[in-house]
Amino acid sequence: MTRSAQAKRLYLTSAAVSEASGSPVELSPSLNNHKDVSSIDFSGSGGYAVPHLESLPALIEYLSEAVLVVNASGKIVCINSKAAQFLGHTQGALRGHCWPDFLVKRYQQHYHNLVDMGRRGLLSAQQNPAEMAIICANGDIKDIELSLSYLPSDDPLLVVMIRDLSSYKAEFYKLHMLASTDPLTALANRRHFDERLQHYWEECNRNQSPVSVLIIDVDYFKQFNDQYGHLQGDECLRRIAAAISLAVPRGQGLAARYGGEEFALILPYHDEAMAKAVAVKVQHYISQLKFSEQGLSDDISVTVSQGIASEINGQFRTPFAMLCAADTALYRAKAEGRNCISTCC
Repeated sequence: MTRSAQAKRLYLTSAAVSEASGSPVELSPSLNNHKDVSSIDFSGSGGYAVPHLESLPALIEYLSEAVLVVNASGKIVCINSKAAQFLGHTQGALRGHCWPDFLVKRYQQHYHNLVDMGRRGLLSAQQNPAEMAIICANGDIKDIELSLSYLPSDDPLLVVMIRDLSSYKAEFYKLHMLASTDPLTALANRRHFDERLQHYWEECNRNQSPVSVLIIDVDYFKQFNDQYGHLQGDECLRRIAAAISLAVPRGQGLAARYGGEEFALILPYHDEAMAKAVAVKVQHYISQLKFSEQGLSDDISVTVSQGIASEINGQFRTPFAMLCAADTALYRAKAEGRNCISTCC
């Protein structure tokens, strides 16, 4: 008999006990193939008896997930090797340890709330499993999905199942970046810009703070493309994007490629004067660009025209209206000779 088969048999042997009346408990055939402890009904309402405490270590050892069993005070009663390896400790060292101490501090109260709700039978499917984070023995912080199940008895035990979300979160972040980033310039794309503009608009209005947008257009870019070719044009846009990024205050705004040779900035908590100071920096950094390393003459330079709109006292009803005002200011800058900054007022 394989070890896995022995584990299943152990579960059935442990669970097949009689009720207080002496009648045997009827076991569901589905228990024969349990691989996930979170799917077992430990509430007692499904007619299943609780496994003997002595059999729990062997039972959870053969489960496919990282699982530990804790008592009412949070002390680890038993833990399988997958969970011990995940936490970076040996199974023996972890027994008796306070399990909630492994949780990142900001999640500890949430965990205790879930435990309390579970104890009172109020834990819903929407709340369990829950996403949290733990601190491993080497100090690494890992994102996890945590599921709770109760083993009702005179001294209630709690089965905690852990799923590692690190790879999932890394892949999700990668996909999010691909979906929100312009592939040529590595700035935010228009979709992400529009999402963040709505977010910052609502945040700044809620806090009664200003928010500004800049629209930046490369002057005579079509002529540059026609004269030097699309590959040189693409490299020019990449370098302009890098220069624009330098002008954005760190952690205080978003730079995006809005389309073609047009870029846009969101500047939360910036009034018109502050936004204009950023626009001046954009002009300065772009004026410093040289293209000799691309095989072009040192005499070649590029300039940009910029339009600014700022929401301060409710003059714009929507973020789209503010963006339209910045676009109007941009066309005014172009009409005034390009390589300049214009505001909507």
